[in-house]
Amino acid sequence: MSDDPFSSDSLSETISAPHGGDSGGDIVAAPQGFGERFSNSFGAIVMGLILIPLSCWGLFWNEGHAVRVAQALDEGLKIVRSVGTDRVDSTLNGQLVHVAGNTISLRGVADAELGVQAKGLKLIRHVEMYQWQESQSGSGQDRTFTYSRGWNSRDIDSSGFHAKAGHENPPFPAYRSTQFGAADAKIGAYPVGALAVNALGGSENFAISNAGVLIAQRVTGRPTQVNGGVYYVGQNPAQPRIGDVKISYQIVREGPASFVGRQEADGLQVYRAKNGEQFLLAGQGMQSSDDLFRKAKDDNRALTWILRAVGLVVMLIGFSALFAPVNLLASYVPILGSLVSGAIFLVALAATALVGTSVIAVAWFFYRPLLSLALIAVGLAIAFGLRQIRIRKQAQAPGYVMPNARAG
Repeated sequence: MSDDPFSSDSLSETISAPHGGDSGGDIVAAPQGFGERFSNSFGAIVMGLILIPLSCWGLFWNEGHAVRVAQALDEGLKIVRSVGTDRVDSTLNGQLVHVAGNTISLRGVADAELGVQAKGLKLIRHVEMYQWQESQSGSGQDRTFTYSRGWNSRDIDSSGFHAKAGHENPPFPAYRSTQFGAADAKIGAYPVGALAVNALGGSENFAISNAGVLIAQRVTGRPTQVNGGVYYVGQNPAQPRIGDVKISYQIVREGPASFVGRQEADGLQVYRAKNGEQFLLAGQGMQSSDDLFRKAKDDNRALTWILRAVGLVVMLIGFSALFAPVNLLASYVPILGSLVSGAIFLVALAATALVGTSVIAVAWFFYRPLLSLALIAVGLAIAFGLRQIRIRKQAQAPGYVMPNARAG
């Protein structure tokens, strides 16, 4: 391995490879020469040029989406109608209704594909596979890739790993995480339907039995057993191997629940507002339509703030990436590197604050012109009032000379 930091060679070396059984992982040293790092820094510039406009679009879209959802919920709150559960009034089909009460299912809920059935309203299947996972740390001569084994519910593509050999992941199984609602769910004589109960939260862990293990084994095509209330696809749950699969379940039990949705003959469906936004509201317990709409509005506001934060972080990464070559060159000067890195972060943070807030302000003005004008008017009024207070205080100060008197 070359000790020259300006070498363009990129070498890899396995530092540790504890392959005892099928546990543990590898740490692979992958030092970068100056040529590779400098080339990557220009790739970072391209990434920054993509992330900045992408984050601007995301921030603008987020504000518009928040407004449209709020408008749709306001529309629904004005027209929703609470209905009884002793019978179904077919003349209300297609209209937005609210229904609440003890929600049950006579047939229960099932994952027919894997042979699981239960008494409840919603069954949630969660699929995880034991896979290689890659993480990177350090940079330059100190860059390393760590390969560890673990359970993950997403398909990790090992073809993009830096060190592919010995860290290959098999294809993720065709049966994926999903959920099943009870189609015959009802409150009294009122049909709620699978779509509505699928919107319910409040799930709890559900331990499966051995009843459907043969069905599951035909689907998985591998040795399958029930271990700790979950399906285990593999030889030995105590010693998992790459490609082994765990299938666990959660369930939403029968009980009091409340819904707001478009009434149809087979159950509640999604309501489409005039502006095109759609919603179907559901909650555990006996809740009024006002309660459900209030919760939906709170969720909309929370999601809006989360997406704002994500958009600003993406923008910050984009602005920081624009200075990658400068950061790289400075890193080869011991003290200068950390100073330049800190300065670049502050510049990127200032740019993000300026551009990000400007995009949000423009979006507000575009989607909420009246509110924006009112806020601007309030801001100007406050500024004018503060200026007048400052002038009065100056006038009352000893030795103060009026500007006109000084000019005379």
